Amino acid sequence: RVGDWVTIGGQDGQVSEITWRATKMRTKAGNFVVVPNSVLARDTITNYCEPTRAVRLQVDVGASYDVPPNVVKSVIREALEGAREISSDRAPEVLLVDFGSSSMVYRVRFWVSDFEADERTRDLVRALIYYAFRRSNITIPYPIQVELSATEGGLAPVRTEIGPAALAPVALFAALTDA
Repeated sequence: RVGDWVTIGGQDGQVSEITWRATKMRTKAGNFVVVPNSVLARDTITNYCEPTRAVRLQVDVGASYDVPPNVVKSVIREALEGAREISSDRAPEVLLVDFGSSSMVYRVRFWVSDFEADERTRDLVRALIYYAFRRSNITIPYPIQVELSATEGGLAPVRTEIGPAALAPVALFAALTDA
């Protein structure tokens, strides 16, 4: 329907007009996209306004292995309390989803009343989590990569010269001369 937020062919936009030849939509960047109805019939359409306008979004955040998961989850839930952009009909969910190489990864799921505000709300949620982590001394670890050159850390290549005396006891080389 006109006014619905949809994804068609990987493009998010708000339907502005439907004709017998094409469906027209305006993207969040303000671009006007015309999708021929023949393409529309073959493509998958995600409608963010049906059956209701409420949409669940998610944000992933890493937290230090030094902080117990129940503490991290509690801090995140408290940070999101009262954020008016987040729907109060359903409480946000916080799930531990991965043991990453530098952090434990939590997925924060929350509901918004309209898809149009998805990026702004994700931004808000990330900022609220960041400041809550700072207040609670929970670090978001940086990925750490250590690079050593061949001469550092005892990793210098070992070079040995193999002379005739070392090869003499090996039957395969017994027929060879020293030269």
